[in-house]
Amino acid sequence: MLISPSKRLFSTLLLVGASLVFTASASAQAKARDYSPSETTGEAITKYKTAVDAKNYDSALAILDAQLAKVAADSYDAALLYQIKTQTFLQKGDFAKAIEPLEKGLQLSDTKTPSYYEEKLTRDLVYFQAQLYLQEAVQSKDPKVIASLYEKSDNTMARWLKLTPATTSDAQLLYSQLLYSRAVQNPEKPDLAILKRALEQVEIGLRLSTRPKDTFYVLKLVSLQQLDRNAEAVEVLELLVKQKPDSGTYWQQLAAIYLGADKPIRAALSIERAQSHGHMSTPKDHYNLVGIYFNIGQFEKAAELLTAGLKNGSIEPDIKNWELLALCYQQMDRPFKSIESLKEAAKAFPKSGQIEFLIAQAYQSLDKSEETLLHLQNAASKGNLTQPHRVYLYLAYIAFELKKFDIAMDAAKKAAAIPEGAKDGQNMIKAIEETLKDREARKSKM
Repeated sequence: MLISPSKRLFSTLLLVGASLVFTASASAQAKARDYSPSETTGEAITKYKTAVDAKNYDSALAILDAQLAKVAADSYDAALLYQIKTQTFLQKGDFAKAIEPLEKGLQLSDTKTPSYYEEKLTRDLVYFQAQLYLQEAVQSKDPKVIASLYEKSDNTMARWLKLTPATTSDAQLLYSQLLYSRAVQNPEKPDLAILKRALEQVEIGLRLSTRPKDTFYVLKLVSLQQLDRNAEAVEVLELLVKQKPDSGTYWQQLAAIYLGADKPIRAALSIERAQSHGHMSTPKDHYNLVGIYFNIGQFEKAAELLTAGLKNGSIEPDIKNWELLALCYQQMDRPFKSIESLKEAAKAFPKSGQIEFLIAQAYQSLDKSEETLLHLQNAASKGNLTQPHRVYLYLAYIAFELKKFDIAMDAAKKAAAIPEGAKDGQNMIKAIEETLKDREARKSKM
């Protein structure tokens, strides 16, 4: 759900790097602090600029390192050279290598009163430093390194907030994402305290604009969910679907969170609202909607949706869905509608004996033995049965009741030939044989 910071940071770092060239020059000329580079450092910078203009970054870095070896470790020259070295690594695209000279330059500047770097430059560099830590945390695979970098980035952003007169929406988004990512390093055991801090920063960001970026709301949502504050999470999602009704993802999340909160009616209504905007319209979504209504006992609504879906193709016209439609009518005590649905299914699946078996059972519940027998015979003839022995035993029993002993005996023998139906089939055969013997005995006495 969250936007990965890596791409966004990459472009931001390039912009910051471009500004550092100007900033370094401005700082070198700043007279208010009475700091200026030595003549030899100035000459080195001139040579450096020639190399950089030719995009010969390795030579440019070599010039800086050579000069750093000559100047005092706590001098303004060193601070300036570290700043320029940071910018060079950035221009070269070696973001990880930019961290060390940036750290050294800021640390050196902070030891002086007044600091070597002006307040605005310090703020810019600190912000840049937080981004670099986060960038490296995102790209690292080592859990210990990741944890350390997240902590550094967190502390650096906290420092930036203290230094800056007024935060910005982009800064709050960066800090909020940083804190959330830090909190869920172990998704099985998120850090709830840091999640709460992330929420605090999100709220600040939301108040900075009349039209905050969607990512703020997404961060708020996932943070609330991690904290099991689902009622508040629902409010955020309702706001998101209101603002972005064309986003299918938000509708799916809203329906899911209502289901998770055991609010099936609201979940169903969310799916229907989504469908009115052209989302959640896959066969699976339509079937899930039917399932929700069926599970809460709204059988008429479920039947209505199933009937429409099976006709227009929005629900997969497979056997189980036809069976579910028949079951809906059975639950509403409308047996003939149930049978009608099953007969429609039989037309759609003419080779399915299982549907014929279901029709037979439906007729038997109405004490219509002749119809039951007919569809049991159809079931046995068509085959493709889930439990063939049950069908043969059922057929034998109904035929026996109707005194159609030849049909009953044939079905009983077929049941007995199946391992699962062997015992009951043999019992049925014996019962038929005894009945036929008694019948013959009575005839002989007449």
